Amino acid sequence: MAFGHWQIGLHIQQGGVYGIALVREKAQWALRRWWQIPLPADTVVDGQVKHIDALSQALLPWSKTLPRRHRIRLAFPAGRTLQKTFPRPAMRLGERERLSWVAGSLARELDMAGDDLRFDYREDTLQDAYRVTAAQHKDVAELLELAQSLRLHIAAITPDACALQRLIPLLAPPVHWLCWRDPGQWLWATRERWGRHPAQGIDSPEALAAQIALDPAQGQMCEASAGFDAWCAVPHRQPPLPENGDAWAIAIGLALGEER
Repeated sequence: MAFGHWQIGLHIQQGGVYGIALVREKAQWALRRWWQIPLPADTVVDGQVKHIDALSQALLPWSKTLPRRHRIRLAFPAGRTLQKTFPRPAMRLGERERLSWVAGSLARELDMAGDDLRFDYREDTLQDAYRVTAAQHKDVAELLELAQSLRLHIAAITPDACALQRLIPLLAPPVHWLCWRDPGQWLWATRERWGRHPAQGIDSPEALAAQIALDPAQGQMCEASAGFDAWCAVPHRQPPLPENGDAWAIAIGLALGEER
């Protein structure tokens, strides 16, 4: 796998872009590169890209260093997404009919044209329902156009908080949920759900747990000093690693891809 695809997680944060490239070696993940790319002030505000041209210029030199064989899982701000649960219809639907039914249900619920939305859905067997994650088409299209202009190979666009789910299998019981924060927000995830909460007034994982109705004793912060280092997901890694390694937690979860 030394010449295999680089699987890259890319997390666009308010202060910069954090990326990591992994490859599979002997059935384990190995680190190839990590990046911290600074951004001009106000390029990203509250998770939303305000100046796409500035972001493009910042990423252009980096994009030219990537090997041809790469796949990028790009973070999308959870604060720009909407999650809905719809009970399954009584009738059995084929895949195409099911997709159409979910799209119609979502458009009616949000009172928006279906063409204005991009969405993904999963079956929730416990509730006999579909769990739907939606975003505005223009937000997703903007990122896809940026990737195309930089010749980046996008494998997936994933809500940033959702990427934490990929790290949950590394937790030691009874811990079963994770959280991560930057100056403006908290991101959190369990195996079944995920979300975002503004950082204002929430100064600890315990305070966050109270807001999202989770047991603080069963949660863990993505912070090496607090007991969980997201870099443990990468068995083969060579120094030097970044000093502020906790900032890469979302990028690491993205690079790991979906759990098999």
